[in-house]
Formats: sequence, C-alpha cells, structure tokens
Amino acid sequence: MGHTHKRLLTLRVIVDSIAVVLSWILAGYIRFYIIPGGWTPSFTLFLQLSIVIWAFNLFFLSRAGLYVEEIEHSWRKETTKTVSATFKALLLLLVVLYFFFADKVSRIAIALHFAFALVFLVSGRTLTSGYIKRCYKKGKYNRKILLVGFGRKLEAYHNALNSSEVQGINVVGQFDGEPGRMVATAVEAQNLRDAVDQHTPDLVVIGYPPTEHERQTAMVAQALDMLNEKVVLLPSIPESYIGTQISDFRWIPQLTLNAADIGLFQRMTKRSFDFIASLIGIILLSPILLLVAFLVRISSKGPVIYSQKRVTRDEEIFTMYKFRSMRIDMPEGDAARWTEEDDPRVTKIGKFIRKTSIDELPQLFNVLGGSMSLVGPRPERPELVERFNTEIPGYRMRHRFKAGVSGWAQVNGWRGNTSLERRIEFDLFYIRNWSFFFDMKIVLFTFFRGFVNENAY
Repeated sequence: MGHTHKRLLTLRVIVDSIAVVLSWILAGYIRFYIIPGGWTPSFTLFLQLSIVIWAFNLFFLSRAGLYVEEIEHSWRKETTKTVSATFKALLLLLVVLYFFFADKVSRIAIALHFAFALVFLVSGRTLTSGYIKRCYKKGKYNRKILLVGFGRKLEAYHNALNSSEVQGINVVGQFDGEPGRMVATAVEAQNLRDAVDQHTPDLVVIGYPPTEHERQTAMVAQALDMLNEKVVLLPSIPESYIGTQISDFRWIPQLTLNAADIGLFQRMTKRSFDFIASLIGIILLSPILLLVAFLVRISSKGPVIYSQKRVTRDEEIFTMYKFRSMRIDMPEGDAARWTEEDDPRVTKIGKFIRKTSIDELPQLFNVLGGSMSLVGPRPERPELVERFNTEIPGYRMRHRFKAGVSGWAQVNGWRGNTSLERRIEFDLFYIRNWSFFFDMKIVLFTFFRGFVNENAY
C-alpha cells in the first residue's frame, strides 16, 4: 500500500469514527437531557457502549469496501454502501442490546443515533471527497498508473481514465506495448519489475488481445511478484459477464455463464416489495390513472387500455397492459416492429404519455397480479423473442427474471429505438448482480431520470 493511500485511508477512518461516535453521544444527550423522561444514570452506560458502536459501524463500512481506494469516485455508490453498512450495524446493535442490555438502552436514543449516523457519515464522506478532489486539482494525492500490454481493452481503459468523471490519475507510461498501438509513453525496461521500479506506480493494469494469450500469461506471472503495487487484469470477456463468479472443480478454474438466479428468500422479498409497492402506487396514482383514461378515451376511437402478449420469466407468455397511445385504424402490419420517431400511428395524447412513460402505469396491475415485477428486463413480444433467441447469444438468459416495469437498461437510457445489444448487456449485468438494494437503486433512478426519455416515441 502506497503512502498516499495510507494517508487517505487514515483520513477516512478518522472522519467516519468522529461521525459514528458523535452521533451516538449526541443521541444520548438529547434523549437523557433534553427529551423529558430520560433516566440520567443511563447516560453513563450509553457512553460506555460508544466503543462497541464504533467497532460495529467501522466493521461494516470496511466490509462494504469503503476503505478500498477506487479509481473513480461515485457519490451515489458510496452513499448506497454507507446506508447499507449503517443499517447492518444497527441490526447487529439491536441483537446485542436485546440479549445483553435488555431494558437498559433507550429505543428513542437508538433511533436518533441511526438518523444522526446516516447524516454525519454521508456528510463527512461528502466533505472528505470534496477535499480530496481539490487536492487532485493541485496535483496532490494523485495516483500513478502503469499500463502493460496493448489492444482494445487497454485502449478503452485508457480512454475511461481520461473521462471528466475520473480525477487524480497520472498514467506514467505503457510497458510491453506494440508500435502503432501505444496509448501512453513507452517504458523501456528489461521486465515488469524494472518498469515498476522506474515509475513506482500505485496500480498496474495488464491487458492484451485474445491472440496474445501466452504473452499475457508470462506478464501475469511477473505481476504476481508485485508486493506493494495493486495489479489488475483486463480479461477478454463481454461486459455482461461482470458479476459472474469464478469457482473451481478440483482446482480447475471454471466460470459459470448462466447460473444467475436468486434464492427462495430473495424471491419472497422481491415479490413482497412488488405487491406492497404496486398496491400503494395504484392507490396514490388513481386520480392520474382516471384522468389519463378519460383523455385517452376522448382523444381517439378505441379502448382505453391496450393489451398485448409479452414474455416474462421462464419464457411464459402473459397479457401486459398499457394506456392506448396509438390509433386503431392504422395497424402495424404483419411484422412486429418498434415505434419510431414521428410515427403516424401515435395520437397527440399518446405522444405525451409515451414520452413521460405514463402509458406504462397500468402495468402496476400486472405487478400486483404477479406476472411482472417493478424492476427487471423489459418484456418483448413472443415473435420478437423467438427471433432474438436465434440471432443474439445470451438473449434467453433475460428470462431468468420476471419482466419489469423499469430496468437497469432503461434508467441508463437504453430504451425505445436504441441498440438492442447494449440493452441486453445491461439486462444481463442486472441479472448477474441482483440484490434488493440494486432494485431500490433502480426504483430511485426511475423517479429521477427514468420517466422522461428522448428515445421514447
């Protein structure tokens, strides 16, 4: 671990420690000295527990990877991990208090601590990240990266490093590259150890084309001797494989390609959330549903609700509901096709509800009935699914999950008349990396940037 990383790690640990302990003490002070009914002697026990609270929170913050130096800082990702770690620490605290400190610690104080801890931790990390970014602009704490090899993956990695979202990076050079395919200054050295000694990088990134397997293997063997530098390998696999785990059979490495699935408890959790959230959504949005139904009815001839056969989990066919947004006197013909920009079949009110995704709201009834989920790959028509299954490798894997009202591809802009291959990449990433918190993230993203989309016609 480099000295720069140690200093930043120490800074983050100190800020988190202050946030956790301060939130605990402040919660106790408010409960026992400000809110009426507090038993003052209990505050002494409260103070004694502060070391336990500190240990619980830092353990889960560390388990969440919040003390690992990342190339790119994401406030949303960091905040999500912080909230998750704080919640887990709270659950462990409740278990410990239940068995060892029954009726001795105020529940009001615990609730106050949880609220304060979230605010202080997120605020502290936001301020710390802001300070580090200012230091990056001054050339302080910059991370040095040595590129090794050549090829498309390494070029894409170098381009990503130069994006506006990545700061504090200094590419010191490229070792073992090929003339005409260099993306950084060539490093002249006898071997990787000499190249590292010359430039003392914090990170070594190795990437070669698939045709250079032996060359890559030899370089990886040299990289295994690196003790103080972090080394990463850019494998020649599709993006959708992210999240796939490497296991072994009698020490033979194996990569299971299509084992993405969730257990019974996770299915129950996902279904329970779908049922409760869709029921609440239908009740709260009922005025909007009635208003849109009225506008659709008077705008053109035809039914208010448009139903269509779609494919969901295990390739089961179900009837999906939408507000009708197209004229019924202009059928699409024999071949199934997506709606295009300025499609003459779309009505005036239909154009608005499609652009804002309001036409999808009746699918809450699909979710309530269990044929769809709030989050999952968007469903396609059976004839399109049959075609894509033969044309696109991996397409059938989308049907390991229920079809969703919203999805990871949609909140990232891949909807409507956009690249089908990119949509599938995002769908498969979601399936391989599913978690309940991932679903919550997509739901939040849907509200903030998923309803209105320039590709929805």
